[in-house]
Amino acid sequence: MKKWEIELGIHHHELGLPWDQPVDEKMWPEVAEYCKSDVIATEAVFNARKADFVAREILADVAGMSVNDTTNSLTTRIIFGNNRKPQDQFNYRDMGDDEAIVNDIPFVWESFDKKGRPIFSGYKYEFGVSTYRGEEVGEGGYVYAEPGMYSNVALLDVASMHPASIIAEELFGPTYTKRFQEIRDARVAIKHKDFDAARKMLDGKLAKYLDDESAAADLAQALKIAINSVYGLTAAGFSNPFRDPRNVDNIVAKRGALFMVNLKHAVQEKGFKVAHIKTDSIKIPNATPEIIQFVMEYGKQYGYTFEHEATFEKMCLVNNAVYICKHDGKWDATGKQFQVPYVYKKLFSKEPIEFEDMCEPKEVKSALYLYFDDTEDYRFIGRVGQFCPIKPGCGGGLLLRQDKDKNGEVKYNAVVGTKGYYWLESEMVRELGMEANIDRSYYDDLVNDAVESISQFGDFEWFVSED
Repeated sequence: MKKWEIELGIHHHELGLPWDQPVDEKMWPEVAEYCKSDVIATEAVFNARKADFVAREILADVAGMSVNDTTNSLTTRIIFGNNRKPQDQFNYRDMGDDEAIVNDIPFVWESFDKKGRPIFSGYKYEFGVSTYRGEEVGEGGYVYAEPGMYSNVALLDVASMHPASIIAEELFGPTYTKRFQEIRDARVAIKHKDFDAARKMLDGKLAKYLDDESAAADLAQALKIAINSVYGLTAAGFSNPFRDPRNVDNIVAKRGALFMVNLKHAVQEKGFKVAHIKTDSIKIPNATPEIIQFVMEYGKQYGYTFEHEATFEKMCLVNNAVYICKHDGKWDATGKQFQVPYVYKKLFSKEPIEFEDMCEPKEVKSALYLYFDDTEDYRFIGRVGQFCPIKPGCGGGLLLRQDKDKNGEVKYNAVVGTKGYYWLESEMVRELGMEANIDRSYYDDLVNDAVESISQFGDFEWFVSED
């Protein structure tokens, strides 16, 4: 709840009393205020997430069940009906089985079987590790990076890669895969405002939600939730109707990952560099219309549809997950280092720094405390809080998390990223008008680190210039 209160800007009243012990009657008014804060926050969170509840109502209606049923249960009923063992109709295969090869596609590295499914020759899954074409392929998706500073970078994304893999493999058998595909196609139809087509899908159960086409977004959200839950269930470690016991290598994500490995090689063979691949997207520097078209045609061979999301004028890729890019005249950051509001505004957008840009949310599994060394006082915060770095001598405390050693003794350690600085809760800083006491050296260090990360790949001043 406190995380939502921070995100929504709601006052949080922390009680700090043990729940299993009596409360002194003098403290009852404070307990009442605490309960009042919780009620207000609960209402605010519901209002903020009302669309999710409406989506649950729609799924429950389509499934003929209750809003109290889980999303997974609702999705299971919509696709499998009352069949408790749909796995009897599932399709699963070894995607590296060379014996299934029947024909070669000229521009595709591997071959396809009689059903048109790709055979990733040489793919092996042994002892929990997947290998293909001389490299290890992650179980949740393929990631590849050549860190550097680039220009004219085409970003191409596969539209709904995991659902496309399920459909292409007919993973749930003909009947149930078609049902799943209807959910996917209905969402696409709504996205493209083809409401007439969407009204006919899923036995016409969606029609009544499309009488008012302005409310179509709620239905699209409901279908998205159902689609996303399916992939998670196919790869879940627990038994459920979507899980095939034979699926030990996460075939849905693996099919897409192996495809992306082949795509990388195919693009490189065309003489282009592949700067970055992240699960369902590829970034190609100095891209031409011809290579973009090649990628799109290549994807169709596997049942994937690529969308040209953007062309970055400039991009600096720092590692597998962190990069900063500029497109359509605006900067876009991926990964925490450049997403820190202070860093982003200071180096890239040049927007004014505001109080909210100097507030740091922190969360631990145990408990947070502010320790004031002048009074040796530990102030309980809770598991979640939002803080500002405070200049030395201005009333801040050390931000600590409570831990226990192997003997069960309580100890306190600095929260990650806070060591060497003093802190106060952001709400208190605002209420006491202490904004001028915020220690900006904390953020200046982050800015310097970001500049250094970019500079190792080229001229930082050129990169952030208007040129």
